[in-house]
Formats: sequence, C-alpha cells, structure tokens
Amino acid sequence: MQFWNYLIIRLIQAIFVTLLVVTIVFFVSRLVGNPEETMLPPLVTSTEDKERFRELLGLNDPLHIQYGNFLIDLGQGDFGTSWRGGGTSTLDAIGDRALNTVKLGVAGVVFALALAVPLGIIAALRRGTTVDWLARFVAVIGQATPSFWLGLMMIFFFSVQLGWFPTGGAEDGFRSLILPAIALGLFELVAIMRLTRSGMIEVMDTDFVRTARAKGLSERTVIWRHGVRHALLPVVTMLGLSLGRLIGGTVIIEMVFAWPGVGRLIIDSILKNDFPMVQAAIIVLAASIALVNLFVDVSYRFIDPRIRAGEA
Repeated sequence: MQFWNYLIIRLIQAIFVTLLVVTIVFFVSRLVGNPEETMLPPLVTSTEDKERFRELLGLNDPLHIQYGNFLIDLGQGDFGTSWRGGGTSTLDAIGDRALNTVKLGVAGVVFALALAVPLGIIAALRRGTTVDWLARFVAVIGQATPSFWLGLMMIFFFSVQLGWFPTGGAEDGFRSLILPAIALGLFELVAIMRLTRSGMIEVMDTDFVRTARAKGLSERTVIWRHGVRHALLPVVTMLGLSLGRLIGGTVIIEMVFAWPGVGRLIIDSILKNDFPMVQAAIIVLAASIALVNLFVDVSYRFIDPRIRAGEA
C-alpha cells in the first residue's frame, strides 16, 4: 500500500511540474511574440486589420482569460490547432515527428549505456592503471565538448570529407541516425562512465563484498552479483536525469542534423510565433521527462532490495 501511495504522489508531482512548465511557456510566448507581424502578408499594414486578426486568434482577451480558455481546452483533450498549418491539429503534427525524436533519444541512450557501463566497470577494477587513466582522460574531453560543436565537426569530417554518412535528414534510415546519436549521447556517456567507476570502487571496498570473497565465491560472481548490482542505483538515478537531458538536447541536435523531430518542430514554431504548436510540443516533452523520472524512481525498489526491506 505504501508503494501505491508513493506512486500516486509522484504522479501528482509529475502533472504539477508539467503544468508549471507549460504555464511559463504560455505567458512568456504571449509577452514576447507578435504573430500578426509574421503571419499576415506584407501588404497588410493597417492597424485595424492587425487588430481584427488578433481578435480572430483570441489574443485581444486579457491574459488570464486566454489562460483559462487554454486550461479548459486542455482539460477536454484539445491541444489546439496550428496557426501555420492550415488548421492542422497540433497533436497530429507532433505525432508525425514524435517517432523520429524517440528513435534519436533511444539511440543516444543505447550508445551511452553500451559504452559507459563496461568502461566504468573496467576502469574501477583496474584502478590506477593505464586503462583507468585513459578512461578518465576521455571523460574529461567528452564533458568539455559541446554537443552542437561535436555534431558540426562530425558532419564536416565523416559526411563532407569522407562521405560515410549523410549530412542531415532521416532519409537514409540507420545511417542517418548514427552521427546524431553519438553527438547526443557522448556527454551522458562520460557522466555515466565516471559515476559507474566511482560506484564500483565504493562497492568493491564494502564489507559484504569482502564477506562474499571470504566464502569462496568466484571473482566473476562477486563482481556481477554483488558489485555491479549495488553500484547500479546511482547510475539509474543519473540515467533518469540523462534521459531528461537527452529529450531536451534533441532540440539542438535536431537543428544541427536537420533531423525531422519534435525539437526541430518547436524551433520552427517559435520562429513563426505558432503559439499552439509550441505549447503542445512543450507539454509532450515536459510530460515525457516527468514520466521518465517517475519510472526511474519506481525502478529503485526493483534494483535495490534494501529499499523493499525499508518499505516492509
């Protein structure tokens, strides 16, 4: 019962955080944007025409009235229609691009985890050796490299100079995904690797690991059954934060690689002052990040038996 109470509380928190983010986006967009300046034809210059256009979009109402109407529509499942898409539903437009963003985010996570966890374990088990020093050196370089700069450099060398990969877009399937996934996942790779290393070093020096060795268990069993499992908890915590950063980081990477995802849709909509599209896309991204962190919190009790014992 305690678990379900915790789950309900975390769900409420996730909804509150998502609503808070969307509220900020709602008010900021209306305070700094002037849709009539970019959406009307250049020949339309009269103040009366602009005011009629704002009235048509409901922008002449007080902000609290606009916000109230927005919440009512949101409660009914209406995320609005795009001002630039000829009445296209914002959810339909986001749905067309969401799969590409999910592909990119999952590819970045897989790339980061596939290299970070093994490298972190090896560096911890061979602490002070050349392998450990090399891993830490690569980690420093990786954390100091901006993802957008790395993406541009990879496009220049691997796409323009060598011609191994396309310069952008998603037309070439898996080949188009490799460079964006590396640029997106590198920063998280080095962060997870360093955390895995420090966690393994701490766990391998604990009493229960020494007891397992004293019982005659093989070193492989000690490492994987007792060491890695207990070192995973901080890594899972970092993974939750990493997934949030990856989801947010796709906005920049999608622009660098012309990847047709939700992030690029947000930037294009901001430039066009398409408020409904920006709001709906931010809702989707914020809800995704909140749900990922909720999933990570819930997974603790399945990874670490000490948490389940504490609940009992």
